[in-house]
Amino acid sequence: MSKSTFFTGQPVLNQLLGLIDRNNVRSLARRGDHDLYYRYFDTYTHLVTMLYCVFNRCTSSREVISGMKASLHKLHHIG
Repeated sequence: MSKSTFFTGQPVLNQLLGLIDRNNVRSLARRGDHDLYYRYFDTYTHLVTMLYCVFNRCTSSREVISGMKASLHKLHHIG
């Protein structure tokens, strides 16, 4: 694990996602056929959305959507 641990100035969600290997999540989902019938919302995107929901204490999907749209400039790099 040769990931950088210098996280100064980054949001907590970005720090956590920096420690999670995107390719590993996708290969696990592919191996278990979890992304078999998805169109736009794959396993990694679902993981990012649920982590955002937990950190911001969202109680509805409308709060998640409006919150993610409001902080789009902070989240553009996570894909």
